[in-house]
Amino acid sequence: MYRYEFTSTLEDLLDAEKAERTVRVGRLFFRMLAILIGVGWLVSGFVAIGQSQLGWKPVMWLIFGCGILYYFIIWPGRRRARIKRNNAPEKNVSVEFRDMCIRLHVDGQGEYVRRWDELVDVFVARKGVAFVFDDGVVNWLPNRVFHDDDERRRLIEFVLDRRKQCERLQG
Repeated sequence: MYRYEFTSTLEDLLDAEKAERTVRVGRLFFRMLAILIGVGWLVSGFVAIGQSQLGWKPVMWLIFGCGILYYFIIWPGRRRARIKRNNAPEKNVSVEFRDMCIRLHVDGQGEYVRRWDELVDVFVARKGVAFVFDDGVVNWLPNRVFHDDDERRRLIEFVLDRRKQCERLQG
């Protein structure tokens, strides 16, 4: 069993969001490249509409350009603003990784028990480790909770082992 108690901050939650976004949509270079393509489509759409009769291709360029810019710029900004608005600056958190489940206690919110079969993904980021569950909830352990890199590695191995055992039992 692994047990961690720490004070979670808004910065931790924002780090978790950034790490999840990096895993989900790619590194900063690829996000910037996609944004440039979106801007290019948007500008091309406006130029084409201004130079010719209104056809469907310029409209599609505008739609694609707006969609890319929304997905890569506006939506993450709104998500981060919602995190800041809906969470306290600091919360005391206790997390236990047991053989049968993961137990979380968050001061002011209560206790949560997550079964291993609810765990969808585990990813290691530069600033911590994220645990993604099937309902979209992401739990974050910042690196400062670990004594050293070896302890972090052992926890990840434990979690992945529990997840594999659960998959074998279900499969």
